[in-house]
Amino acid sequence: MEKLIETAVNLIKPGMSVSFGGGRTVGRLIQALKDTQIQVSSPSEMTRQLCLELGIPIVPLEQVTQFDLAFDGCDSLDQQLNALKSNGGIHTFEKLYAQLAKRYIIMAPEARYTKELNSDVQLTLEVIDVAMPQIINEVLRLGGQAEVRQSSDMAGMVRTPNGNGLVDCHFTNWSQIETIDTDLAQMTGVVGTSYFKNLVTDALLATDDDVKHIKKEAL
Repeated sequence: MEKLIETAVNLIKPGMSVSFGGGRTVGRLIQALKDTQIQVSSPSEMTRQLCLELGIPIVPLEQVTQFDLAFDGCDSLDQQLNALKSNGGIHTFEKLYAQLAKRYIIMAPEARYTKELNSDVQLTLEVIDVAMPQIINEVLRLGGQAEVRQSSDMAGMVRTPNGNGLVDCHFTNWSQIETIDTDLAQMTGVVGTSYFKNLVTDALLATDDDVKHIKKEAL
């Protein structure tokens, strides 16, 4: 992972506006930054807290018109650089930041980069409470299974920063994910989905002893 962090650090130049997502790898990248002469933003509360501890000022999203770079992780990435970012539960915010980035860069182990998205990784929906029964019924109609994500720390469902719940959708495979995602995303009550299509421009993939840099334009 050290080479992965080093490769990412070398992409960051003084004066840039940079977004950092959540997760331990992104956290290590922030800690490795030697030149803080950049504008930093983040959709992740934990990342913002880390920046606060390191004395790095945070620029609110509403004050940003474009990011030069945005770094994030993912749970699964296909060979067209479409991603599932399901486990963190803040995908709605993460998409807002990704859409403003000139280069949206995923940092991940090479094992997460596969021909098709990993069916062990669920598609996660952020959903307002009252719409959950309809959403779950639609997932069943489409041939999948759905469950409301429950908190392991306290009784009740997991809540997003928006106060909504998360519905995890499982299918046998993701060969039809575009159709499934489009159908579910259009339903009233769905705030956002964890499928990131045509947003990732770069993947930095950590191998045993090196880093592979895959660019969207080279595919």
